[in-house]
Amino acid sequence: MLADLSELPVATGFTLNVAGTDLLAVAKAGDSLLSAALRGGVRIPHLCRAGECGSCRCRLVTGQVRLKRDISQHVDHQALRQGYLLACQSEALSDLTLEIPGQSPCAEGAGVKALHGQIRSVTALSHDIRQLVVELDSPLHYRAGQYAQLSVPGHADLASAPRCYSFSSAPSAHGCTQVAFYVRHVPGGLFTEWLFAQDRTGESVELMGPLGNLQVRDDDRPMVCIAGGSGLAPIKAMLEELCGRERAPDLTLFLAARSQRDLYCQAELADLQGRWPGPGRLLVVPVLSSEPESSGWDGLTGYCGEHLSSFCSPADSSFYLCGPPAMIDAILRQLQGEVAAEHVHHDRFLDRSSLPAAAPQTTTQSLTEMTV
Repeated sequence: MLADLSELPVATGFTLNVAGTDLLAVAKAGDSLLSAALRGGVRIPHLCRAGECGSCRCRLVTGQVRLKRDISQHVDHQALRQGYLLACQSEALSDLTLEIPGQSPCAEGAGVKALHGQIRSVTALSHDIRQLVVELDSPLHYRAGQYAQLSVPGHADLASAPRCYSFSSAPSAHGCTQVAFYVRHVPGGLFTEWLFAQDRTGESVELMGPLGNLQVRDDDRPMVCIAGGSGLAPIKAMLEELCGRERAPDLTLFLAARSQRDLYCQAELADLQGRWPGPGRLLVVPVLSSEPESSGWDGLTGYCGEHLSSFCSPADSSFYLCGPPAMIDAILRQLQGEVAAEHVHHDRFLDRSSLPAAAPQTTTQSLTEMTV
């Protein structure tokens, strides 16, 4: 049942129970559910704490919460009515029970597991991108397009501040004991500064996953993928999945980069082009925004959105967008009104530089109560 709670006061503290477990935490006045859970030792997948990444999506089973901002980019109206919320943007108005991925056996994403692993290799793909390969202690099942949270036990800052990275390869049907990620160096970023500082082969890591809802939708429409930076990881995994099928649609992949030195995985993409199943074709289109005029580059320049209509009919296509928030938001604005929301799928890749712009709004957009 949904109700307007605008007149309800916020009490000094409420109990947060995790459905299907004996885990609980105390939410103090002004706490987000995420902050309360983490303080009480309850693990909730998270990254930005600003409502931008959607990692902390969980479901309210009983109780009342106040939503601090609009969360519709991650929780649509139907899901909201079912009790789904972002823990970082919700405050308790009563004692409550949550279904949390990886904790509650009945939760959305109940296949989420906490695994131990060891870094098998770290390979340079470009000047600021590394491929990180992790050997896991047990098989992990995931879908192409999903991601995992990585943390480093034994390093205080890295153990308490997990980072999210998308799987860069399609999964095996029998589960994977070895998984790979693309990691972009972020100056000042705790994890990437640690990873890039020296050879980390053999280091222990902890992984929670799989997380996220990005995946190939089988709607028979031509596909347009736009990848920026390490956002190529989930796109490449989805391309590999499609390449393993008997049939695949027309797919145009735009690679958004600043200059030629930012392009990577070109050989792997060329191999996928050569193996692409009919009746479709795979077209790879790099677009460089800051390439020096003297470089001799004869490909496209500017921004991907400027070139969409030259390669596809946007209204008839399905879009998959992965990369930095500014790129995603620009494309979403361009597609608005032309492409139905159900045909646009995206994953914002947030880093240290993205978070100030993603600061949560202070006004209350909507207040909901879910009672079961």
